[in-house]
Amino acid sequence: MRGPRPAVAAWLAAVLSLGGLIAPGSPATGAPPQTTTTPGLRGEVVVVRLAGRPARAELRVRGRPVARLSGATARQRLETAARRLARPLLPPVVVAVTARRRAADLVVDGTVVLSAERLDASRDGTDPPTLARRWARALEDALAIPPIAVSPSSLVLAPAGVGVARVSTAIPGRVIIGSFDPEVVEVTLRRDEVRVTGRRLGSTIVPLRFGPYRADVAVSVRPPAGTVPWITEVIVTGTQAPPALVREAVERRLFQVVQRRPGATVVIGPVAVPGPVAPGASVPIPVAVSVRSPYGAPVDGTVIVTVTNTPLRLGDPDVLLVSNRPETITANGRLFQETLTAGRPARFLFHHMNGDASQPRVLKITLNNPGGARARVHYLAGLAGPSPDPLQIGHQATSRFLTALTAGQGYMVEVPPRSATAFEAYTLAPRALVSGLMQFQVVEGGPVDLTVHVRVPWLLDGTVTVDLGPWAFPHPRGTFPGSVVEVARELLAHQPAPVADLGVMSGLRDVRTGEPLVGDYGVLYRLRLRLVNPTDREVTTMLVANAAGGPARGLFLINGAAVDAGLLQPNEERAVTSFAVAAGSARDVVILTMPIAGSFYPVRLAVRPR
Repeated sequence: MRGPRPAVAAWLAAVLSLGGLIAPGSPATGAPPQTTTTPGLRGEVVVVRLAGRPARAELRVRGRPVARLSGATARQRLETAARRLARPLLPPVVVAVTARRRAADLVVDGTVVLSAERLDASRDGTDPPTLARRWARALEDALAIPPIAVSPSSLVLAPAGVGVARVSTAIPGRVIIGSFDPEVVEVTLRRDEVRVTGRRLGSTIVPLRFGPYRADVAVSVRPPAGTVPWITEVIVTGTQAPPALVREAVERRLFQVVQRRPGATVVIGPVAVPGPVAPGASVPIPVAVSVRSPYGAPVDGTVIVTVTNTPLRLGDPDVLLVSNRPETITANGRLFQETLTAGRPARFLFHHMNGDASQPRVLKITLNNPGGARARVHYLAGLAGPSPDPLQIGHQATSRFLTALTAGQGYMVEVPPRSATAFEAYTLAPRALVSGLMQFQVVEGGPVDLTVHVRVPWLLDGTVTVDLGPWAFPHPRGTFPGSVVEVARELLAHQPAPVADLGVMSGLRDVRTGEPLVGDYGVLYRLRLRLVNPTDREVTTMLVANAAGGPARGLFLINGAAVDAGLLQPNEERAVTSFAVAAGSARDVVILTMPIAGSFYPVRLAVRPR
């Protein structure tokens, strides 16, 4: 076989000598003495002499063993195969096996590279076609290893932003950078790393060359997807602000202060709260934040959020807002709207179900500040759902709200001027419900509009304008003056006596329509009882609940301790708790409770001696 002409051989050697991954200026290392390399990319195809007798040699491609032969001519045969492979192995490389009478050939792109003879196969304990197929599979596995790879293969940067791509090669050698647009990016190659710095808006391809092979990094320099501030602050309240409340307040604040371009999304990392925040204490919490957009450069940062527990006087709300009409939603529209003003704390109850059996709906609660100055609103809540069980979610929401209310656990929400804050958003599966109690107190600025609307997911918020409420009787909806029923009674511990009919005592009526608040849902009952025992023996008095309206859950805070009455069936009577009153003495009891949304009130309370 004739070799290439001298000029062609020199050109091929020059092209294929652009080898491996070394620092610029570092000398390329030669092959070890026992290794024979072929003209081309240094080390891509090599023949290695193996120790031992008889003489053995191995053909390796991109560092992977492909074929091993024994005998006096083993190395010579493999060197011939290596020379036949000494060319850029650019895909697609077709590897095949051709069987002959007493041999089989390994064929690459139509050229016989190596033949498996009967003696080769017998030394391997097989036949020539099987041995040749092993070589073919090994060569295909070796060729599947890219000579040069870069990850990631694309970068999106902001001006002055830096991106890094890792470069790897199948064998040692030198990588060089090809031509790119230097006005768009600056590129440096160090060891196995390409660092790209954005200069101006635009895009370019950064080619990385490894001998005859190439890998590209596509770089796009775009405006940043958003802006992440260095610091912000959050104000919480309560005898102890628990970690869950702090985490919620921090996340809400971060979603508000992180600026984003249209189409961008914000991802907030874990909020590590060390423990409850005591009144007067401040805790700095670092939080990782990312902003991502298909149209902008990624932005990552860490925000130091200073959480301070600030005392705030919380009185009973002057007004009760109720959104329960329609309870079962089958259309898109507005469920409730009212204005919150300074000096007029408000409690808000909502309880709704997606009545559509085939599609989800999104229920959204929004605070909107139409004025030119910021508004600050203290927020306290107990929320539950989505769930298909109305009794359970009503019970959960009430329990969480009473816990937060008695401890004053809430936080401050800022509503920027002429903007809206999406306060809560629920995706309701078919037949799923949500229930919640919120308490708002505008402490700065205002007024602020509270709006609840519902829509199918593919509708825009602004398209939902129809009012769904006025025609869906009998569930309550409206604005009611007052939010508390106070009961103070002195009772004889040794005699039965009624205490309160929960659900019918408020007498509240909507300020616009005059409709009564059926069930007193959202009303706080504060019962102050004095149990007097004039007898000369100790008396145990039971607090008894009777479900006079239908199936109902009952939850009571009795002298600060939570007592769950469980589920009462219609007309069922159950002892909630009992009180021991010493002879000739009196005992004071304070009971807080609320009619639970989803239950059927009234529930009658009475005391009765055991």
